[in-house]
Amino acid sequence: MPVQAEHAPLTGAQSKPIEIVAALLTHRGRLGLFRRSQYVTGDAGCWHCITGFLPQGAAPLRHALVEVLEELGIEERALCRVGKKVIDMADASGQQWRVHAFHFESSTDRIQLNWENDDACWVSFDQIHALRIVHWLPRVVSELSGIGYPTRPGAPIIGIPT
Repeated sequence: MPVQAEHAPLTGAQSKPIEIVAALLTHRGRLGLFRRSQYVTGDAGCWHCITGFLPQGAAPLRHALVEVLEELGIEERALCRVGKKVIDMADASGQQWRVHAFHFESSTDRIQLNWENDDACWVSFDQIHALRIVHWLPRVVSELSGIGYPTRPGAPIIGIPT
């Protein structure tokens, strides 16, 4: 998956980025984080938001909702979309990634995990650094909030607008 790196506009052989969706869930001011299981292809054991590869021709919002339902059992009627951002990143090998990121406020914190994640927690934003997170999660949080991300423990707590 992508790294947190700025890159030049997509050109030439890299003009076709791999497209994924990322769903950041909050519930009453707390962020839902999910530990990636040993059965996923990358970042096993790390905490992250809900993600999935975007099938060709699929609508990003619709697919993000599908991923949330599949991975957490939370239905669309329990979600309110409060943010959306398309984020272009590159990984260490130069592979381009296009992340269709969404922020949903959930009316519930009750979840049922599938095989992709083996644990879940709802945390305040200042607790994120205490966890082993996927390295590009701070970029998604920052882009969706528009006001930055704490870069060290004890830094000011961000608030994602709801």
